[in-house]
Amino acid sequence: MARIVLLLRGVNVGGVTVRSADLRALLGDAGLGEVRTVLASGNAIVDARSVAAGVRTAEAALEERYGRRIRVHGLTLAALRTIVDAYPFAEDDAHTPYVVFPLEDGVLERIAETETDEDVAVAGGVLHWSNPKGHTIDSPIGVALARVGKDATTTRNLRTLRRIVDAG
Repeated sequence: MARIVLLLRGVNVGGVTVRSADLRALLGDAGLGEVRTVLASGNAIVDARSVAAGVRTAEAALEERYGRRIRVHGLTLAALRTIVDAYPFAEDDAHTPYVVFPLEDGVLERIAETETDEDVAVAGGVLHWSNPKGHTIDSPIGVALARVGKDATTTRNLRTLRRIVDAG
């Protein structure tokens, strides 16, 4: 068994509402072990045989419960720790640090081709992004995420990812 992080895409932001208690029960009932949820934004830490098994189990259980596909990005807790530690940009009060996770091959590279003054780097299988606070949606990368990565990525604030790592 491995400690796996599951990042749900498109829940609790105008789509399907998945409450933390419901997510814990659902994943536990589906056979994933020691389920812990972090914040109310579709984040869970579970024990599973592998990342792929954890993702398959979670997606199947979520689709059965909510009647629609909810995509899940999975990675080991150790891999998430490495991603968080490798965030390449300075952090300050004027910018929001994000990490974008792919749900489809090649999507991060297409987003990173966007012309922008924002700090953007694809490394370690994720896209690191720092943008001026208050401009997430209307920034060039935010627009590219909505257009190119809409259903093909899931994004988390770096601070959220640190909370997940700490909870693991």
